[in-house]
Amino acid sequence: MKLQTRKSVKALSCVIPATAYYLLFTLVPLVMLFWYSFTNYNVLERTQAFTGFENYVKIFTNAQYYSSLLTTLIIAVLIMAFGMSFGFLLALGLNRIARGRSVLRILWYIPALLPMAVMSQFISILLQPLGIANNIARALGGNPIAWYDSVFWMYFYIVLLITWKGLGSTAVLFMAGLAGISTEIYEAAAIDGATGAKRMLYITLPLMRPMIGFILITGFLGAFNVFEPVQLISGGAPRGKTEVILYKIYTQGFDNFKLGFASAISVVVFVIVLLLTVLNMRITDSNILKSEVAAQ
Repeated sequence: MKLQTRKSVKALSCVIPATAYYLLFTLVPLVMLFWYSFTNYNVLERTQAFTGFENYVKIFTNAQYYSSLLTTLIIAVLIMAFGMSFGFLLALGLNRIARGRSVLRILWYIPALLPMAVMSQFISILLQPLGIANNIARALGGNPIAWYDSVFWMYFYIVLLITWKGLGSTAVLFMAGLAGISTEIYEAAAIDGATGAKRMLYITLPLMRPMIGFILITGFLGAFNVFEPVQLISGGAPRGKTEVILYKIYTQGFDNFKLGFASAISVVVFVIVLLLTVLNMRITDSNILKSEVAAQ
């Protein structure tokens, strides 16, 4: 066998399994998803008739689904506001620590490695009417709190858990961005008499713009994947106020067995995430180009 032929066989032996996996577990399910979105596919009723754009019309004419999208956006904004703020402060603090920096980085990153479902279940047990929190309140002579009847507390614990879990990852990204800023720039600014606040405002933040944009867009992408905290902590309570879009897909598909309608919602989410991904790529490429031009 010729050398070129052997190389071709080796290349195909690597490409064919990956291609088959992609076709079987990505492309085929995606095509089925789009097809089901145009049907009234219902597992219990055993129906699968083509209905055209009926599912999509229902999505965009029913305020209930706008409410789920709005809830997703609110949670995304809260997560990004707290996550980016505390992540940036944490990165600044860790960068200024001389001894034990590596240990602290590892400790702050540990929550990112913990399963979201496990942590969500723990908080759910904590907030039960006879759970740990209310038992402590009773032991201290207080009254139990109806956590699940409060929109504020449900939002609080969902956002708290997601922010805490992602804080280490956000801080690592910010630290990477801070490491890319030359110390000579700060030294020159100090010689010119720039204070710490001015150095932060006119040097650090502008030079961190590519990383900030990347974290912002990827954070919003991640917010559309919020599911376990809502399912295991609030269950959409109270009165569906914490029902995010993925939880809506879950309830329609696996509680109501309306897989056709759930597929249509999934397609809408797919388009939104795709647009955000394209936006992220354009912003990232634009910032990289500007950085290269500035460096030249």
